[in-house]
Parts: sequence; C-alpha cells; structure tokens
Amino acid sequence: MDSSFLSRRDFLKLSGAASLSILLSELGIHNAQAASVPGQGRVLYNSLIVRDTPAFSGTRLKSCPRDSILNIAAQEFGGVDGDYNRTWFRLADEGYVYSGGVQPVSTVLNQVVTDIPEKGIAGEITIPYTDSIWALNRSPVPGPRLYHGSTHWIKGLMTDQRDGSLWYRAYDNLYNSHYYTRPEWIHVFSNEEISPFSNQVPEDKKHIEIILDRQLLMAFEWNVLVYAARISTGQKNYETPVGWFRTFHKRPTYHMTGGADIASVFDLPGVPWDSYITDNGIAIHGTYWHNDFGHPHSHGCINMSVQDARWIYRWTVPTVPPGERLVLQQGAGTRVHIVQS
Repeated sequence: MDSSFLSRRDFLKLSGAASLSILLSELGIHNAQAASVPGQGRVLYNSLIVRDTPAFSGTRLKSCPRDSILNIAAQEFGGVDGDYNRTWFRLADEGYVYSGGVQPVSTVLNQVVTDIPEKGIAGEITIPYTDSIWALNRSPVPGPRLYHGSTHWIKGLMTDQRDGSLWYRAYDNLYNSHYYTRPEWIHVFSNEEISPFSNQVPEDKKHIEIILDRQLLMAFEWNVLVYAARISTGQKNYETPVGWFRTFHKRPTYHMTGGADIASVFDLPGVPWDSYITDNGIAIHGTYWHNDFGHPHSHGCINMSVQDARWIYRWTVPTVPPGERLVLQQGAGTRVHIVQS
C-alpha cells in the first residue's frame, strides 16, 4: 500500500483493525515504538523490575534503581492482549524489562564547537545523563541533571582557569541564570539539522490531528497522512483540551516546572522541541522522563519521543530563526485539531 494515497478515513479504518505498529511499518510511516533496538537504556522508574518473561506476570528476578544503565540485547513483543504497549526489552545479561520504564539512550562523544553564535544555539545531550554545575573557577555548586535527548541553549565556550578544562555555558530560562556542562557530551545542532521542511506545502494545507482515545498524533498534507506517532496526553485531572489550536509559539528548549501539589510537582530542565498551542503552556514536546507512549501521562501537554517532537517542530510553522530562543506569533501557526475519539 502506498502511504501517499492514504487518507485520514482510510488510516483510521485500518488502525482500528490492526496493530498500529505493524500498520505504520507496512506503510513506511514513522512510528516511535517501531524504532531500531537501542543498545543502551536508562531506567526511568524509581525501581524497574526485571522478569523472566516479557510480561508483567513473569517471575521477578531483580530490580534496577532509577538512572541505572541497561545493556539491551533485543526488542520483543510481549504482554497480553489489550496492553496499549506490548514492547519489552530483553537484557544482555538476563531477563526482560517493560519498555515504558526505559529510555533508549546512547553514548556518543562530540567534538568541541568553538564558534558558538553570540545569541546562542541549541545542543542535545548524547550520553545517558550528566550532572551540570552552576559556577566555574570556584568550588562547583551542583546544577541540574541533564538527560539524554534533552536540549539546552548554549551561549558560549568557557575555560575553567583552575585546570584548563572546557565547558559549555548554557542558559536556564527558569532562573535567568547559567549552568555549565562538558562540551564532549553535547551535540551542537547545525542550522541545517533543525531547518524547516515541506515548505512547498501551503500553511493552510497542513494540519495535525490528535485523537485522545487512541493516544495518536497524525500529520497531514493536503489531507494525506505523512506522519503518525504514539503520544501521551493529559492524565486524569490534567486532561488535554479538545478543539482547534495553532502552533503559534515554539522553542527548541525550555525548563518546565509545575504541579498543583507535592504528588504532582515536576521540574524538567531542557524539555526539547516545544510547539505550544495554548497561552497557558499546553505544548507538543519531546519527552525524556518516560517511554510509555500510548497512555496518558502528562499535565495536559502532548508528550512525544524526542525524535518525533523534533519532526513536528521542523514541519510546523512558524519557524524559529537561527540564533533565536523562541518565536511567538499570535494567530499564526499550523492547525492542530484535538478530539476525544
């Protein structure tokens, strides 16, 4: 089947009759859960149980604490009928872990970029995680922990005069301050890597549809499906709003905080590829704190994998100019239609 001729109605009919992952794979349309097997995974839960079979009914072998790095040998289909996510990871040593509690990561070192633009540029963490510091040239104060796939606004390359080590200086919007991280752990994006695409398609011929009951996002050009991915929208008491919206406000990175009480509070530096659709902060954005797409998890936002969110960020309008931390154009932007079912 040629995905270039797949209409919205055709897609919904097929997706209701078959596994979404299998369907998207056959159509050649991207799907976050159908990605290649990661070599490494970071534990996202306070305690992740390793089982002897790829199912929650499997016997417990051991547990792994948060931020443990796992060696993943294979991705397998497990669970039971009715599970919204049936992807499990088989570990290289023994046992299976549920993929929703594991962030696929890698360990990639980068060359130091010395010509950082004066206004700054976006960079992405390419190791499982690292700890930043708030100050150079004196006893360091621990800064935020920076996770794989998170993005950060790099403002310059600095030298610690005590030992000659190099550090990137990154801006934190929440505190209007700067933190520092080692440059080999960050990939600095070129303009080409985050430039817009599908510019030949008129703005009014693009739109996004989000179906809450299916936890599914679909992008259309001329009412033809060009992209689809699993998402996680607002959980109970934090439901994602329904209706028509526009991606009028976009940022490559943002330090997000919120929550109504201790149980719901969150503090997430470097949230990547943010495409806002409401004035009160509801956005489509990348997610590094869970991998459980297909089930509501958020405080109203539309969670996507980092790769999916960057695609949406580049495909939608308006475009964030190189060297700018944000664009805000009230009344403009790609149309987003959110429905319950």
